[in-house]
Amino acid sequence: MEALGITLVHISKIDRGFSVGVHITIMAKDREVDVDDCSKVYKLVYPRMEMQLGERDLELEVSTPGLQRTIKDVYEFTLFEGRRVRLYDAKQSNWISGLITSSDTSSVTLSAAFIGDSKEMIETMVVDFANIQKAKLDYRWEDNPHGN
Repeated sequence: MEALGITLVHISKIDRGFSVGVHITIMAKDREVDVDDCSKVYKLVYPRMEMQLGERDLELEVSTPGLQRTIKDVYEFTLFEGRRVRLYDAKQSNWISGLITSSDTSSVTLSAAFIGDSKEMIETMVVDFANIQKAKLDYRWEDNPHGN
């Protein structure tokens, strides 16, 4: 997938006796992933998985993270650098929205951050992972440079 400019975000597998369901979530760092990308990954992965499963049936689904994907672990913060995130900070007892500028093993740094419904923008804010109870990608029309 790397040769296609695609990064694996998440893979999950469900065993169903004589069949296996696999869901793959993909993204690209420098552009939006489209249906053609999902199709290419499907065609690349399906034959390899089918050989591994032998007689079992394979149900493979390839998709994008979506506009409001729940961030499942610390690793995903590194994948989504440059994207807007909305997280619940237990220390602030409020939702924080901002652009992910960087992250390390203990915290995430946000730029253009807003706490709750405040109109006051905070230029740079560091949030410790220990204080994050929930996080998901957030989409604001104002952030879309293409205007669509």
